[in-house]
Amino acid sequence: MRTLFFVVFAANVLLMLVSLVILPDQVAIHFGRGGCPDGWASKEMNAIVFLVLETPMFLLLWFGPSLPLGVTKRFVSLPNKGYWLREENLPAFKGKLKHLMAQFGAAFFLFFFFTGLLTVQANLSEPVRLNEKAFVPIVFMFLGYTVVWTIGLFRSFRVPGEGDSRT
Repeated sequence: MRTLFFVVFAANVLLMLVSLVILPDQVAIHFGRGGCPDGWASKEMNAIVFLVLETPMFLLLWFGPSLPLGVTKRFVSLPNKGYWLREENLPAFKGKLKHLMAQFGAAFFLFFFFTGLLTVQANLSEPVRLNEKAFVPIVFMFLGYTVVWTIGLFRSFRVPGEGDSRT
């Protein structure tokens, strides 16, 4: 799963680099109703915004689960944290968290990749217009996945051998 996460992020970087070559100097970076552009920037600024927003998110999702828990346990919001934050359970906890973050990261950057493709397509069309018929389903699929992933997150941190996850 981490390989897929990395590949999808790399695809986003490649899309950003390709967009620097193929897009006009001024690009639409935000779209309103009907897919009409309502925010513009240089293609270089678009690339900088990508780097500033997506790279830290990648680093957080990639390295976050491996970092030591440097906060007091009472500040950790986790189902059954009394069980999972015990010293003997921390390796299993970090393994589950690493897998779950890679799953979400892959979906997150897949969402960004497809919206990036639509943005490139919009900026290459005349007149510039976002394909809302493709964009809206992509947004709803990502939101639906996020709900399913969140439920899976809570289910993943049940105490092994117990059906009840109220701790």
